[in-house]
Amino acid sequence: MLRRFGQLRFPKVIQPIRHYTTESEPVVQEVYRAKKRKFNFGTALLCTIPFVTFGLGTWQLQRLRWKVNLISTLEDRLQREPIPLPKRINADILEEYEFRKVYARGRYRHDQEILLGPRTRGDGNAGYFVITPFERDNGTTILVKRGWISPDKKDQKSRPDSLVTDEVEVVGLIRVNEERNSFTPDNDIEHNQWYWADVDTIAQLTHSQPVMVERVTDISPYKEHVLIDKGIPVGRPPTVEIRNHHLNYLITWYSLSVATTIMLWRLLRRPPIRPKSTIKRV
Repeated sequence: MLRRFGQLRFPKVIQPIRHYTTESEPVVQEVYRAKKRKFNFGTALLCTIPFVTFGLGTWQLQRLRWKVNLISTLEDRLQREPIPLPKRINADILEEYEFRKVYARGRYRHDQEILLGPRTRGDGNAGYFVITPFERDNGTTILVKRGWISPDKKDQKSRPDSLVTDEVEVVGLIRVNEERNSFTPDNDIEHNQWYWADVDTIAQLTHSQPVMVERVTDISPYKEHVLIDKGIPVGRPPTVEIRNHHLNYLITWYSLSVATTIMLWRLLRRPPIRPKSTIKRV
């Protein structure tokens, strides 16, 4: 319907009808649940590694102190003047005289010679160490580790200059029985093949005292080369040749302990990942 207002006509405005209700519309909420940290096997293993590696590093520290003291003791013994080897030797106190210089006079029994090896010297060349029973002038017999020879001088006929028959004086170090490691094969006594110095067994076979003296020589490399060419055994230098790698092991284990501790701290410090939100209608 149009109303007239002068010459203009306006449409009639119709008000909208609103309907009210007491019922409310549903409200949508996002609900987040805190994710619990899972303590799995990997986390448990990582927790133990820092303690284990720290314990191993501490053990290597103790071994380092023991090895340093041992080397110092042996070097002190090595610097002392040679003493005469007594006629009867007490095997119970033999370790207290290891690396102690001694001297003795007598003759070699070349017919009972034993070749130990193949073994390498300081230059890395493989060869054999000659162990020979030594009859002393007091009627007793000991074992003397005379020195190293090249493989081509293994046969006694190829080295006549080494078969000394006169009475000689031997200066060397008292050595105890060698310990065989897991990589060294067992000695083949039947075929006279020796891979490690089993002093007790060699002494029984040669009717000697269970004592081995390792001969020492302090000569120039040129003279050593001349002796090797003639097949004359070259004795060891008068030095303590004991490996000491405990400091490297100590640094390795402690470094692993620190690294795994940092990894564990970062893992436990990291907050848990929030899960996807879930919709809940109220």
